[in-house]
Amino acid sequence: MTSIVLTHPHTHAGQAHKAGERLDVDGSTADWLIANGIARHDRQAAPVPQPESDGTPLEPKTTQRKESKS
Repeated sequence: MTSIVLTHPHTHAGQAHKAGERLDVDGSTADWLIANGIARHDRQAAPVPQPESDGTPLEPKTTQRKESKS
């Protein structure tokens, strides 16, 4: 999927969207929308899902690495 931002109002998959809305579409649809001036690539990184928590701070995982003996 490719993230895009609409630069003009557009109906996608039967649903009306306003300019400025972000959509995830397949690559060929994104290319078509961009080539026709309807959208631009979304330059903002996709949000990273956060694990559910009980409110306690998460401790970073530490891994031990063995060094070679050479």
